[in-house]
Amino acid sequence: MDSRGRTPVLPRLADLLNEPSLGLACVTGHQDLNRQVSWVHVAEVNDPSPWLTRGVLLLTTGLVRRSEAELDAYFAGLASRGVSAVGFGVGLIVDEIPPSWRRAADTHRIPLLRIPLATPYIAISEFVSHRIAETQLDQVRRMLDVQQRLAYSDPTPDLQMESLEKLARELDAVVVWRAPDGEPRTAAGDASGDVELQADELSAVLAELPRHSISGRRSTSVSIGSLYVHVISTAGSPLAVVRRRRYTPLEQSLIGSVAVFIALSRSVAALPDFTSSFREQILTEAIAGQVPASERLFEILLPHAETCTVAYLGPSPEPGVRSRREPAAGLLVKAHLANTLPDAGARVPPLLSSVGDGFYLLLPGSSPEAVRTAVGAFLQGESGNLGTWRAGVSRARPPAETLEMCGEAELAQRATRYREAVPILEFSQLTRRERVAD
Repeated sequence: MDSRGRTPVLPRLADLLNEPSLGLACVTGHQDLNRQVSWVHVAEVNDPSPWLTRGVLLLTTGLVRRSEAELDAYFAGLASRGVSAVGFGVGLIVDEIPPSWRRAADTHRIPLLRIPLATPYIAISEFVSHRIAETQLDQVRRMLDVQQRLAYSDPTPDLQMESLEKLARELDAVVVWRAPDGEPRTAAGDASGDVELQADELSAVLAELPRHSISGRRSTSVSIGSLYVHVISTAGSPLAVVRRRRYTPLEQSLIGSVAVFIALSRSVAALPDFTSSFREQILTEAIAGQVPASERLFEILLPHAETCTVAYLGPSPEPGVRSRREPAAGLLVKAHLANTLPDAGARVPPLLSSVGDGFYLLLPGSSPEAVRTAVGAFLQGESGNLGTWRAGVSRARPPAETLEMCGEAELAQRATRYREAVPILEFSQLTRRERVAD
């Protein structure tokens, strides 16, 4: 256990020193032996720092001769990369660690470990690898306990906060999200001192949340300066898990397994960046006929919406117009509508569904006129292939009539072939002839 009462995911320098079979000794930096070791690397080059990451234990035999000034630069580079310690093998090139190495290591506060000739470097790597595997298994067991509590009990706000704090402690991270009132929230447990997000860093992390919502992805990993950010969808607003070292695939899976049971808001309508990827998947399968498209299903997919409007965008239906499929078009127009429609009365972000070559967008609470204006502005601002696309807008109807609205929007889009230089039409604008000509 560490000072915060939890088992570290990574082995510490002290663990290596306490292993008798390795025979390691610390010659300087005793105050920092609680540092964790993420990996072991061997390098005999002038400056290995560009290839190193935070938490590495660097092993060397002193093969490269360095002056005191060069040693100072060497350790300064290692410190800048967050290297945990340097292990110096004696008995091959030199019999003992030179005093100049001790002084440079002490100056830059990097523990210096003595490795006897009888200890192969591979033994140190194996020790670290085995210890990581053991502690990760313990970590999985603890996070499964959290998962089960969330799955088999009422996920109250207090229980969810406790679970997020537990996740933060296990990963030495800070969890960040936005509450329904738009205010940022964090859960750090006792790990807040390991990250200490500055104001500008917190702002940068918060800016990733709406980007993630619009992308429709389940999870996203980004780097912000020295921060590693893993953003995951929940049954409410997305959350970001932030720390200063990379996440392993196992850690990413742990984040995802807990996020499945987290509902950061009970009010979907109150969330400006509600994650809709799961609803969009069900919507697409319903429109495509892969699941029964009952009226109740659409009411569940569009909660709190008395009416909605559907927009359909696709390549131009006009013969002779070179217009082709554009896979990214749906996300682009969704991002545009999410930023413009709230002022026109939309209460929740649009839902995106890709069927065939085109895209359906379901817009709860938006009028057909507002949708036509917003989508028209998007098309007018595009050039190249997207500039040739056409769109149709349905009438505003209850969510239970989603399939009918999809049909109206697609029919209006096809009717643009009869209207020269008209990129978008509302179903209500079609003549009787245009409605039956299809």
